[in-house]
Amino acid sequence: MTGRHSEFLAGVVISIILATLCAAPRMLSAAGDFPKIREDLNNIDWHVRLATVEKLRNAKDEKTVTLLMQVANTREERTPVKVTAIQLLGEAGDPRAIEVLLPIFNDATLNWECPAIKSYTAMALGNFKGDKRVVDALISGIDDQELLTREASIQSLGKIHSAKAVPHLIRVLNDEHISIRLSAMKALGEIGDPQAIPHLQRIADNEGDSLVKEQAKTALVRLQQSARQ
Repeated sequence: MTGRHSEFLAGVVISIILATLCAAPRMLSAAGDFPKIREDLNNIDWHVRLATVEKLRNAKDEKTVTLLMQVANTREERTPVKVTAIQLLGEAGDPRAIEVLLPIFNDATLNWECPAIKSYTAMALGNFKGDKRVVDALISGIDDQELLTREASIQSLGKIHSAKAVPHLIRVLNDEHISIRLSAMKALGEIGDPQAIPHLQRIADNEGDSLVKEQAKTALVRLQQSARQ
């Protein structure tokens, strides 16, 4: 190894060490100072509560998840704060979060309060594979009255590779909303179930909309690759 290469590698190592040392205090202050965090989560100013929840973004320990569950489960909480907590619960991937996320998703009255809450909850649920309740809830979300929730449910079903959802996704390939059709095709490509091939092939061969046609072709390529594996 030349001297120049050695200097370069040494510089990279030092940079990594410095970045780690600089980042560590910020993460500890966010996840470790729970008395202060609890105090700020009760602040009357929702902007303060939102900033406090944001500090927990990279922490996935049990205490943090418990706090996020409490925030998400507070009915009176402002939507931006609640939605951020829901997002972080999905990112944390702690199975305990399902017990909070599912009731939120299944609460029909939330569509009246703010449709974004249910759609973000659907996206968060896409981080939990292998739970039948999650799959069933997301399948029901395909026919939700809100378009955003329908899209998010379909996208999450693709993300968790739910074979059970395939017939339901095939059914909405002819939906009146192009966003639903595109999301369903993408999800079917991700799931990789060959029963979707003839339906996607029909769209690829006969669809007049170029965007829909290309999405069908892309999904077909993914399905064919899955079949060869």
